[in-house]
Amino acid sequence: RSAGPALAAARSAGVGVIVKEALANGRLTARGDVPMVADAARSLGVTPDVLALATVLAQPWVDVVLSGAATPEMLDSNLGAAELEVGEEILERLGTLGVDPASYWETRATLPWT
Repeated sequence: RSAGPALAAARSAGVGVIVKEALANGRLTARGDVPMVADAARSLGVTPDVLALATVLAQPWVDVVLSGAATPEMLDSNLGAAELEVGEEILERLGTLGVDPASYWETRATLPWT
């Protein structure tokens, strides 16, 4: 289950939506372990972080996306997301990767900070 409907409802009610963990603690970057994201990014000629961030930015309910960049190189790469227009086919395909928010945060709490 995705948090998208709840976030869309919040946005419709006038609440600003800030997305944290858009890169899933690095799992949606080149060092991550999500082959579908890596394959889709490769097909577009971008890195997984760019695609992941662009996918979040494409959501109409998003106001701010926090990338979590920790180095100038990461920030430089992440900024490419602002230029990438993600097509509906890829948005639909990647939409299948959604994880229940409670499950995500439960798992996230057990991960080391990187």
